[in-house]
Amino acid sequence: MSAIQAYGWGSAESCAEWLGAYVRAGARHLVIRIGSLDPEPQLKEIAEVLLPALRAIGEQTTVGRTQS
Repeated sequence: MSAIQAYGWGSAESCAEWLGAYVRAGARHLVIRIGSLDPEPQLKEIAEVLLPALRAIGEQTTVGRTQS
């Protein structure tokens, strides 16, 4: 296990694409920090867009590994 710290920003879709590269590389745990005094809109985007996209990428990655 190794730890990598990286910073990213943008729309939920662009963040999902960026974080998806880590998931495809084998990351199984991600820590997401919101830099806002009003985090509720970002939490909603994370729940509705980012997490489902990352889960889908993780499922595709897992399926690819088990079929190999």
